Amino acid sequence: SGINAEYVSYFKHVSDNFFSLFLVPFHGSTSRNAILNRGVMFVASSKLFKTMLQPCPHRDSLLDIGAGSGNVTEKLADNFNRVYATETCPQMVTRLQNRGYTVLGIEEWVHRSYSVISCLNVLDRCHRPMDILQSMYKCLKDRGGMAIIALVLPYNGSVEEGQDWVAQESPLPIRGISFEQQLSYFCHYILEPMGFELTYVTKVPYLCTGDLHNKYYSLSDGLVAVRVRGEEKVGGELVRDGGEQFVEGREGELVNGDGEELVSGDGIKSS
Repeated sequence: SGINAEYVSYFKHVSDNFFSLFLVPFHGSTSRNAILNRGVMFVASSKLFKTMLQPCPHRDSLLDIGAGSGNVTEKLADNFNRVYATETCPQMVTRLQNRGYTVLGIEEWVHRSYSVISCLNVLDRCHRPMDILQSMYKCLKDRGGMAIIALVLPYNGSVEEGQDWVAQESPLPIRGISFEQQLSYFCHYILEPMGFELTYVTKVPYLCTGDLHNKYYSLSDGLVAVRVRGEEKVGGELVRDGGEQFVEGREGELVNGDGEELVSGDGIKSS
């Protein structure tokens, strides 16, 4: 019954956190989640990912950077012939391999080319996110490929090292205060100068496994799709979730077809 299922869910939640305490002296949070078969996150549905991939002419191979347990990779995988993943946590690598994904080394993936690269909630959890973005572009440019990127905003980068979280060595140079300001800056002043062209942008809830205090936590993700510049836009339009069409406005903004400003803010626009 529903009541029994609720009790089972509650017992698993409490027991997982209880056993996690015993692993704290030996493993970081990512490793503990892998050992206990938890750490699940939800970014977007398979349907939304399929919509974001519509402008992509080639779907031979996917690389998912920082794939974790692979539950989000699974929502993308059906669209591709071959699926690769990267992951720094050895326990998570095992889970990815058990799902049948080819796991590439951190120094290995940069020497291949791919149709699409996904990088979901990784840029704020690594030391040099700009290097990752530049490597993504190099791996996509030969095929005119696409990238799907999720970034928690407002931006607050940190990196897990053992049992500690430390500041990023070289964080993203994002400006702005609000979610909308930072998302606009990321798209127009970081991605576009690299040679990417924005095709899709939306705001989604990022749900991740919680702790003893909460079963899960919800953050705000900026979810964008970009492709290597040079391909023609489909209809010359940008599209976000819900089918509403967007076009590029003045520098630093997103506006809808009626010219209504959607993403802007002080410190974003150039004169």
